[in-house]
Amino acid sequence: MKKLLIAMLVASALSACGRQEKLTLEQALLEKLQADSDLKDYKIDPKDMTGCVIEEISKSLPVMPMDNQRGLYFEAYAKFVTATDPTKAIQDAVPLFGSVKDARVAALSITDHIMYCMERLVDQRQPAEEERPAPAAPQPPAKPAN
Repeated sequence: MKKLLIAMLVASALSACGRQEKLTLEQALLEKLQADSDLKDYKIDPKDMTGCVIEEISKSLPVMPMDNQRGLYFEAYAKFVTATDPTKAIQDAVPLFGSVKDARVAALSITDHIMYCMERLVDQRQPAEEERPAPAAPQPPAKPAN
């Protein structure tokens, strides 16, 4: 019984790794995306877009979901999103990503994720071609009443 309890505590502790940092990134992205005119033009909900971008960033992280370094990556991405000086944010992330090049790639990937998610969300909104109703058959012209 003790082993089961310990295993459950360890699992819950590991699943909490990076949760606060992920929420910080989510909030920063949401604030940025709420002001995005493209989302307004395409009528995309910023919350849906934020969820999609967070999902794509999570998939691209070089660590496993239970890794305690995951929070550091979310923190770095949050700094990329909110940075007034992108060069400094990239320099600060170099120790985490391993090189300036990799940190730049990570920072620029946010734009790629946004573009991918925009396309995905627009496509989800439009019914598939085969689901669209067939155009109505043309009606013969009405005969004039005599």
